[in-house]
Amino acid sequence: MIGDTSSAKTAVSSYTPSKEIQDFTAYVQKDFTDGVDILNRPWVELNDLSVIDRMNRDQRTFNAFVDENIEDPAEAWKWRGTRSKARNKAIAMHAQITAGYIIPMFMAQNDNDEEDRWFSDAMRDITEWMVNNSNYKSSFLMASMGMLVNPVTYLGGEYAQVFQTIKEKTDKGFTSKEIIDEVLSGFQAPVYSADQILIKNAYEQNIQKQGNLIKRRFIDKNEAEAKYGEHENWEYVQAGTKSIYSADQGLFYDVKDDEHPFLVEEATYLNRRSDTEVCFIGGIYLGDNDVDNNPIRHRDNRNAPKYNVVPFGYQRVNEHFFYYKSLMNSQYWDNQLLDAQYEVGMNRAFLDTNMPLAVSGTDKVDSDIIFPNAVTAFADKDVKVTAMLPQADLSKMFGAMAVVEKSMDESSVSDVTGGNLPQANQKATGIAIAERNAKVLLQGVGKTLAESIVQYGGLMADIAITHLSIPQVEDIIGEQGKLKYRSFILKDKTVGGRNVSKILKFDKTLLGAEMTDKEKKSEGYKLLEQTGYPENDQEIYRINPELFARMKYLTTVEPERMFPKNEEFMQAMFSQLMTQMQNNPYVSLEALTRKTLYQFLRGEADEVMQKPQMTQPIDPNNPEVPNSKAGDKAVTKGLSGGLAGVGIA
Repeated sequence: MIGDTSSAKTAVSSYTPSKEIQDFTAYVQKDFTDGVDILNRPWVELNDLSVIDRMNRDQRTFNAFVDENIEDPAEAWKWRGTRSKARNKAIAMHAQITAGYIIPMFMAQNDNDEEDRWFSDAMRDITEWMVNNSNYKSSFLMASMGMLVNPVTYLGGEYAQVFQTIKEKTDKGFTSKEIIDEVLSGFQAPVYSADQILIKNAYEQNIQKQGNLIKRRFIDKNEAEAKYGEHENWEYVQAGTKSIYSADQGLFYDVKDDEHPFLVEEATYLNRRSDTEVCFIGGIYLGDNDVDNNPIRHRDNRNAPKYNVVPFGYQRVNEHFFYYKSLMNSQYWDNQLLDAQYEVGMNRAFLDTNMPLAVSGTDKVDSDIIFPNAVTAFADKDVKVTAMLPQADLSKMFGAMAVVEKSMDESSVSDVTGGNLPQANQKATGIAIAERNAKVLLQGVGKTLAESIVQYGGLMADIAITHLSIPQVEDIIGEQGKLKYRSFILKDKTVGGRNVSKILKFDKTLLGAEMTDKEKKSEGYKLLEQTGYPENDQEIYRINPELFARMKYLTTVEPERMFPKNEEFMQAMFSQLMTQMQNNPYVSLEALTRKTLYQFLRGEADEVMQKPQMTQPIDPNNPEVPNSKAGDKAVTKGLSGGLAGVGIA
């Protein structure tokens, strides 16, 4: 959206919007310029580097960049390389923090600030469904790696409905048809680098308090057309060109973008306070004709606007600065020193192995006669061959390298935590202390990551409420559409110690309904009948969409649970629990047995469990369904939060 309009090659654009759009574009361009200035200004918090320079330096560190340009031929023999120690630390840390895909927990509160566990579990299950049916997992891996390498990385939460044109063969040839583009539609979790998000205030850490945000990226024109092609201004969009507005002259100029000749710049301006969201493609305004009628698309359950990106970072620099100190930043100087030491040590080892010689006399001494088992007779009796350098003691050099490597362990995970065997001279006490320190460090990183995941979980809850709990158009019939609420299926869920498929259904029949406890239990029996109780492999939950959307959801992440427990430890713990709790009247022996078997057999645990016996009394109102304490318990599990909360609405 910004560029040089003074070039002789710059042409006046045919794009001439209204005065209101021109003024709004000039306003956005100023905020765009301020955001770019924040990215390119040196900051003392980043060692007097700009965000862009810091990002480039840290990425070179992670990529183990080595400058192989050698101008002096006399220096060509020297070893130039890197031990990639910082990169290895980042990979080890990434493996630790991504041992599992982190999905936040939720606590649902009603209008009286009372917790509702049914709706809490329902929101957790629906967000898990969103994770499994989107690009969240791959985006989470990229964002968590980005936080180790860059001063900030952003994870977005978006919901889109994009159509694509396909061709279908008919008796009369091919015809075009509009269908949902499954790749670009639904819940999306895009990853933005530090230079793709422009902020207003570098000393405000809460992203929701930023005066405005601008999301920018370069995309293929066809992708942009799929999203914005219906807009009347689309005809002015050109690949490799930006339309820059000159407020002094009141004109738009077409500026060639030589760095992206086949792409278009997508810049989305968001202002939460004024509830404004407008997209510019190549500087072309693609909002509503009324510039005041561009509300932010992402809303919470109160219909309040919210920025739908969350920053991720490794360590806070101080209590105010927005950007983070990456792991590569904290490892940079130690990594540079280690590589310099390694270069000096290796080059000296090369010299010691292939020592340069000083020759006095008339005989020629070179590589022609210097090789293993060579025997040479000199004609000159006074010839002397002596080493030009004394033999070096490299033990001190490599000892110093060990000190540097230890320093790098202190700001990251130790080699043992990263999967390497301890050295033979390391004592068990030292290894235990290093492991404990690494665990403390991981928990600290986990808390920073958890803070971002909590914010992102709020975005996911907003999308679940505003897009997934509402009816969808199933079929188009004349001028009216047939509406249908969504169902969500989660495979391989453990419910009551059983490995089942969990089905959540938003049920329109529950809207405004009031049921007595007896009616709720009767509905629960029907659900059991649908699942094929007692040998059911499904759990069905009916949810009142209206009550689900009215709840206030608080997001939580426990850092201690972000890292998976040792499998052998869990097996031993459950085996011990089985022994201790066999005669405890408050413990379900069947559920505990299932959980214990699950630790050893995973999804095959149900195969070794004894099938339930149909010896219970029969419900007089429904003879096909058992009526016992076990049956009542199953009924309780079969009732969803929406069903259980119908009488409260």
